[in-house]
Amino acid sequence: MEFFLNYPLDNALSRIVAEKILEQILNGDLKPGDKIVESVYAEMFDTSRSPIREAIYMLTTEGLIERIPRKGAFVKGYTLSEIQDLLDIRNNIELLSAKRIHEPHKKKDLLEELKSILKELEKCTNQVQYVRLNYAFHYTIIKFSESSVLEGVYSKISFPLLRIQGIHFSQVETIEKSKEEHRKIYEHLKRNEMGEFTELLRHHTQNVIFNVSKTLF
Repeated sequence: MEFFLNYPLDNALSRIVAEKILEQILNGDLKPGDKIVESVYAEMFDTSRSPIREAIYMLTTEGLIERIPRKGAFVKGYTLSEIQDLLDIRNNIELLSAKRIHEPHKKKDLLEELKSILKELEKCTNQVQYVRLNYAFHYTIIKFSESSVLEGVYSKISFPLLRIQGIHFSQVETIEKSKEEHRKIYEHLKRNEMGEFTELLRHHTQNVIFNVSKTLF
């Protein structure tokens, strides 16, 4: 699942490099505070540093990397307060979306899309792929609201959310619990059970906050 399709990267190789760095951040090979060494990726992809710099710039604008003057580019870390804020934003967007969802059981195309993602989630054993599928699942929920504004705001925090979810899903038992909750979320939508759906979304986010804070602090 590619996350850079709509980003204006001039060089196709820059997309590949950005995906590689993102993968390393999500699977823990690159941790907060680690330096992004341009020469390492230039050698890895047998290229000049220009596409590497473009990839780093893109990830910087998305909040995954921070540049420190005269020192270089480093994987950005998040404080517990920042993590709380990002997850609160996600939760509020989803709850706002829930209020705007009417008769979801009639939206067959979106239900099929959600069901397809759910099938991939349930058989997924790779942490990084699970993080990406999890994002796609929640983004599809936002689409049920038919609000381009909510979709746009949600997509703007996608990369920090991916990083946080990467921490959250670092344990197998967390992934298994997530799969169960996603099944229930889908069933509530399919049955038009919006009260149960909304409450489960709240609980779902609270679990993320608890697990990430337990892991990091």
